[in-house]
Amino acid sequence: MEDAGLPNSSADDLKKHVMKVFEEATKDREDIYSKYMFDPIRDYDSLNENAIRTYHVLAADSGLADETKELFKPRPESGILTDVAVYTIIIWAYTYVDKTEAALKVYHRMIAAGVSPTCCTYIILIDSLATHSSFDVSFLGYAKKYFLEMLDKGMKPPSTSYMTVVDAITCCESAEKAREFVEQIQAKGFTPDSYVPHFGEGHLAEAMKGIKLYADLVNKATDKDMKKEFLNWQTKPKGLSSLSVKMIKALIKDGNADDAIKICKRTAEIGMQPTVVIHTCVIEAYLKLGKTKDVLEAYWGMLAAGVTPNSYTYTVLIKGLTADPNFFRDAKKCFLEMMEKGLRPNVATYTAVIESFAKQEDKACEEECKELVEVMISKGFVPNAKAMMEVLKGRPKSLIRGIMNIVLSKLRS
Repeated sequence: MEDAGLPNSSADDLKKHVMKVFEEATKDREDIYSKYMFDPIRDYDSLNENAIRTYHVLAADSGLADETKELFKPRPESGILTDVAVYTIIIWAYTYVDKTEAALKVYHRMIAAGVSPTCCTYIILIDSLATHSSFDVSFLGYAKKYFLEMLDKGMKPPSTSYMTVVDAITCCESAEKAREFVEQIQAKGFTPDSYVPHFGEGHLAEAMKGIKLYADLVNKATDKDMKKEFLNWQTKPKGLSSLSVKMIKALIKDGNADDAIKICKRTAEIGMQPTVVIHTCVIEAYLKLGKTKDVLEAYWGMLAAGVTPNSYTYTVLIKGLTADPNFFRDAKKCFLEMMEKGLRPNVATYTAVIESFAKQEDKACEEECKELVEVMISKGFVPNAKAMMEVLKGRPKSLIRGIMNIVLSKLRS
C-alpha cells in the first residue's frame, strides 16, 4: 500500500505498521550479513536510529543530499518513517555489503506492496546492479530498465549513474550496445552534466580498455583479498583516485611534470583513470600484500596489454622487487628496461638496486653490480654518492661500506 493510505492512524499504529513492513522486507535474513545488519532492530526506535545513521551516510558520502532529504521526509501528520524510506534503507544496506541480489528481491517486494520508489531508491539500486553486472548479466537488464523508468517518471538520474550503466553495458555487452542505450536515453531528454565525458570516438578506445580491465581484475583474481581490493576500485573509484594523486605528486617531485600533466588531462578526457594508473595500482596492491611473484605477472600483463609504464611505475616495481631477496635480478632487469626507455631513475630507486646486490655478500654479485653501475654511467645516469648516503641512513655500516665501494670504484675509474 502507498504511504498515504494510513491517514487516520495513530502514531503507535503507524509505528506498528512500519515495523511490519520492516519484518516482511527482511524476513529472509539467513546469512551472517543480514543477521548482523537487521537483528539488532527490534522496535521502531531502533529502526529510526538506523534510519538517522543511514541518512547521514547517504547525504554525506553518496552525493545524493537532495534525493536523501526527499526520501527521509517523514509522514507529515505523525513524523513516522514512510514505507518507501524503510524499504530503501534495507535496499541500501544490502548494496553496501555487495548483496545486490538480496537488494533486488527487497525492491520487488516493495513494488508488490504497492510502494513507489523515490529517486534515491532508484539510484542506489541502479548503481549496485550496474556495478555487479559482471557477476550476473541479468542485473544489467534491470539497471537499464530502472534507468529508463526514472526518465519516464520525470526523474533525472545523476551523471555518475549514467557512466556506471554505460560502462557496464560496454563491458558485458558491447560498445555498440552502449551507444544504442545512450541514444535511447537522449531521446527521452537525458543529457549528462557538462563535466562528464561524452561517448565519442576520440577517447573511446582507452576508456573501453579501462572498463574491461576493471572487470578482468575482479573476475580473474583468485586471491580473496585482491578480489575484494579490485572490486572496491570498481565500486568506489575514490580510493583509486587517491592512488592516482600519489603517482602524480611523485612524478612532479622527480621532475616528470609533463607525465603528471598527461595523466590529469587523460583522466579528464576519458572520465576514468588511464590504464597506466590502473596497472600501476595493481602492482602496488600486490606489493602491499607481499605477493612478489604476482607483481611480476602484473607487470608482464601490463606490457602484454600494450600499456607503457611511466617512471613512477618502474620506481614502484623496482623498489618492490628489491625488497624480496629472491627477485633482485628481476629488479635489475626492470631497471635496465627503465633506462633503455630514457626514463631517469631517482636516487632511491638505483640505491635500492645496488643495495639488493650488496646484500648478497657474494663476490660475483658484487662484480655484476659494478658492471650495472658502468651501464648506468654510460647511459648518463651517474649515481650521486652524497644523495645515496642520505637514502642509506640507518642501514648497517658494513652494508653501507659495501654499497659505496661498488659505486665509488666506478666513479673514480
